[in-house]
Amino acid sequence: MKDPYILENGTLKNLLGIENEEELERAEADIGFVKLINVSSQFSLNFDEKFFRDIHKHIFSDIYEWAGEYRTIPVYKEEVVIPGLSLEYGQPDKIEADLKKKLQILNSTDWKEMGLDELSLQFAKKLAAIWRVHPFRDGNTRTTLAFADIYSRMHGFPLNMEYLLDNLVRKTDDHGKITQYSIRDYFVLAALDDKDYPEPEHLALAFKNAIKKGFLPKLNESKEKDTGELR
Repeated sequence: MKDPYILENGTLKNLLGIENEEELERAEADIGFVKLINVSSQFSLNFDEKFFRDIHKHIFSDIYEWAGEYRTIPVYKEEVVIPGLSLEYGQPDKIEADLKKKLQILNSTDWKEMGLDELSLQFAKKLAAIWRVHPFRDGNTRTTLAFADIYSRMHGFPLNMEYLLDNLVRKTDDHGKITQYSIRDYFVLAALDDKDYPEPEHLALAFKNAIKKGFLPKLNESKEKDTGELR
């Protein structure tokens, strides 16, 4: 099936008129980073499918005309962490229903009685299930992280987004050897089918660290207030 989203050379069609894939990736990263940092609770906080689409549109509306719209074709992406293979992402005609179902599962979760380890693990598993639907032609990981940022803040365990964004891209040494896998790699491992032995612990650890770092500003603020009272 011909991919209507790409140019003849394989670069995604974009509003910037960029025809080089690497240049587009840099522009997308720069613009997307600013939009991710500025994501706020300006949207309807129902944490539903519309909310998810609104986030994608907010991040990518300056780059893609289809921002906020579900993809219309299947996607196949070779993954480094499952050498050369692809996950089976949501089928276009089932995206709406699949996304709704996965979001309902997340929204029905009671996080209040969980310890940090269990919360991080369950959050990783449920976010990975949402991510695997892959509703959009591009930008699914950043949209899922932005969603996670707002959702976690509204449910009492704020994430440190700077930490997560710092790990958004895979890191390599001067010889091209991978020194640190990306958040996307962790999503892939967490989203594997049970028969393929999923490894959600990597994504869970990333969320656990982000939660711990997310609470640090509050702890520091509390110490400053205590110090002020002593004076």
